[in-house]
Amino acid sequence: MKGKQMVVSLLACTVCLSAVPAEAPAWLVAEAAASSYRITYKLPPNPEKYLFLNVQMVHIDNPQELATQRLYPVKQYLIDSTGNVGHYKTEFDDNRKFVTSKKGFLWNLYHMIGIFPPAYPANVNLAELDQQIEAQPVFSEEALRLRKWRAELEWNARLQPLLDAGYVKPEEIDDGVATREFVATVLYRAFHEVRSYHGGIDLKDSEKEAVRWAVEVGLPGFVVDRQGYVYPESPLDMEPGPITFPQEYAYDRLFQFVQLILPGKKTATGWEYYQVKLLPGMVPMQPREILVVNGTPANEVADSSVVYTKEYQYASQKIGQYFIARFPHMLDQARKDARKPRVWDWSRDLIHHPKFAKQIAAYRKNKSTLHLNAIYQAVRAHYNLSIRQDSAANLKSVLDNVK
Repeated sequence: MKGKQMVVSLLACTVCLSAVPAEAPAWLVAEAAASSYRITYKLPPNPEKYLFLNVQMVHIDNPQELATQRLYPVKQYLIDSTGNVGHYKTEFDDNRKFVTSKKGFLWNLYHMIGIFPPAYPANVNLAELDQQIEAQPVFSEEALRLRKWRAELEWNARLQPLLDAGYVKPEEIDDGVATREFVATVLYRAFHEVRSYHGGIDLKDSEKEAVRWAVEVGLPGFVVDRQGYVYPESPLDMEPGPITFPQEYAYDRLFQFVQLILPGKKTATGWEYYQVKLLPGMVPMQPREILVVNGTPANEVADSSVVYTKEYQYASQKIGQYFIARFPHMLDQARKDARKPRVWDWSRDLIHHPKFAKQIAAYRKNKSTLHLNAIYQAVRAHYNLSIRQDSAANLKSVLDNVK
């Protein structure tokens, strides 16, 4: 199901600003059945909760000046380290395993930070090493040996600056998966000074502050289930619960969040925000998040052909216009929300919180809409509410029923 949802998501983002469908046959099939689709939606008053953004969707006004000038992409590292020269496996399974591994996470973190010079040994001539490799027959033992040596040099050159910065410790590094606990620990060390932990996240299966911090911030991949479990030894995933087969998507979303929502630009004096503008044609959300097809949320509809219908495209365009116009506010609010505490227990965090005592007493005295809205705005200003929590109707239910 998640695979189908991802396909629908990608298609939806494509067609929402396109007047002509990518494939005519799909369009014709959809048009024949168009009368069977009823597309509805409600534009949300809190659009920042639906923000979907990656670095390919924006222009960065203050880009990072990268310290690494030598070109050595992940694909080349995988070829060198595994010996799978020219094998299709390198581009798929090897890449998935690397991106979701501890080493792959640290590799990508190093490149995201950007300003740390690579720590190459002083006595190694990398250009000469490249020439030696090129001079060897591709599949010779000497070529494989030299390639593995180059991979080790490149990996260590990226690891050492992270060790020196204190983001990771030598004993934490192995060939295993980058679990939620490992990822949270590394990022907490990097960002806790600009985004401290407020407290109040009472996970059932982790008392580690770094993991609770990750949940509080709202890092992608740290979804807590209804019982309060985050499964810290599990790989990152966008759905709650444990998984054993890691996928790249959650790790990619994590880095997008860190770069664009947290102050993700490293400078000599600390972290600061990237200043970004939405590129033409980009919609900073996924229409399927609010579209409803025949009474069913679009992100739960398995039939991807619905995105080719005129009704779906028209609704997506209208939604896109609404969100594009609000993008600067959305980004600013999402960044502010990421710095706030979370509501974990309504009784503790609202009903018995001294900050809201007077407003709650005033509401319970006459239960007026005016007092309800005042509390709602105060709660929104103080907490980073989830989509489910973020409504006056939900808050009314809490005030009327929670002791």
